[in-house]
Amino acid sequence: MDELGATGPHFGLPILVPATLVLVIIALLAGRRIEGLPGRFLFLAIWLRMILGAYHVYMFKPMFAGMSGNALVSIIITGLAFLVIRASHLALKVLVPTYLIMFLVAISGALNSDMPGVMTVTVKYGYFVVLLIATFEALRQDRDEMLMPLMIWAFSPLLLFQWLSVALHLPKGSEMGDGLVWIGGYNHEAAFSVSLLLAFLVGCFAHRLNPFIRLGYLALVAIGIFLAGYRTTLMASVPLVATVFWASITQYVSPTQRRVVAATALVVAFVAVLGMAVINYDRFIDLGTFLSNPDALIKPPREFTQVERQILSARPLIWSEYIFAYKDGTSLQHLFGFGPESWSRGFDVYPHNTIIGTLYELGAVGVFAMLLFWATMAVTALRARRHDLPMLIAAHLSFLILNMGTMPFWQLEGLALYAVLCGYTLFSARARIYDWSDPHAEEEEPVTVHFPVAEERYGRPYRFS
Repeated sequence: MDELGATGPHFGLPILVPATLVLVIIALLAGRRIEGLPGRFLFLAIWLRMILGAYHVYMFKPMFAGMSGNALVSIIITGLAFLVIRASHLALKVLVPTYLIMFLVAISGALNSDMPGVMTVTVKYGYFVVLLIATFEALRQDRDEMLMPLMIWAFSPLLLFQWLSVALHLPKGSEMGDGLVWIGGYNHEAAFSVSLLLAFLVGCFAHRLNPFIRLGYLALVAIGIFLAGYRTTLMASVPLVATVFWASITQYVSPTQRRVVAATALVVAFVAVLGMAVINYDRFIDLGTFLSNPDALIKPPREFTQVERQILSARPLIWSEYIFAYKDGTSLQHLFGFGPESWSRGFDVYPHNTIIGTLYELGAVGVFAMLLFWATMAVTALRARRHDLPMLIAAHLSFLILNMGTMPFWQLEGLALYAVLCGYTLFSARARIYDWSDPHAEEEEPVTVHFPVAEERYGRPYRFS
């Protein structure tokens, strides 16, 4: 469903099995402390995704009806979710753009006679929807705000296996052969680093965690992202890392000292980002080359020189191949694309950019739906609780940057990242309106908003989603 091929390093069963047993015990101890079925389901779904990545040699192989083990587990998880979440939450307004994309997937697949692609992508978006709803419901039931502090244990497989690879000196060559990366025996640095970004996001919202433990965890995950060495995730993490660093420092000082400390924190964050760029000079110099004149590197693929083909790990070349292939399509394909997952039939690598990938697969209408999707979630974030607002804005910006250099919607790890982010966004926006301590709060009218006509018609306060 989302495999890049079982080419990455792996530890082998003598290391995997004992480590997994320890991780299972940790997961059971943490998971049983989570209140409510949605929260426990969310923990299980994410933990499974994290642990199974270490077994990519086995889980990427076809097991049933041509589907890999990872695909089967994802389908099972999506199906089980419907036994956990409330069916009424499938009608949440923020999900309308998601359903629009799924509808366009079906249309594009039908027009291009590619129903297997429709099924694959539909399951992925179904996975996203149920995880978003599970996150939203779990947070609603989380009276003591302990869900996020406990959720960090779902990412223990990533950190354990990554540091095992460091301790045993088992690195993986980077995608373009320009260095070594440490991804704990997982298949590819892209999915691994996106998973770590999700781990960092969860830590950002673990407000009730001891400050020293929380900052220590966030620092450990940030180091993990750096060791994973995936340039796109490194760049995408900057807004989120800088914001949580600034917020954490200013949170624990007196109001009179807050401005000075905030200014100092911003300077330190800037120096840290600059230092990361200097350390990874060879990786980031290409970004400056591209941004200085992007039009010069979006051109017919045959016009690329050998040097230009190496810029940004060949991304401008890849993007150009898709853009010019799209231009050669029919008018109908310009509108609805070449079909979901159609890249695999004509290209060696996937588009490495969500907008370009959507343009090729779902056409101009698909790009409109994707932008509407992002805009809906971003606007919802602007309505969040005041103490969540800076972090949510930074997180949505980080996710947007991530989409410019890779395709989180193609990876289940990326879909899980956006599902948790959007679920928390929706919860925080609703929390400004409803009192979640009352189990019937959503059925009551906010005290500052009145709809007399609706009350007269329905005989009760107006309920809106």
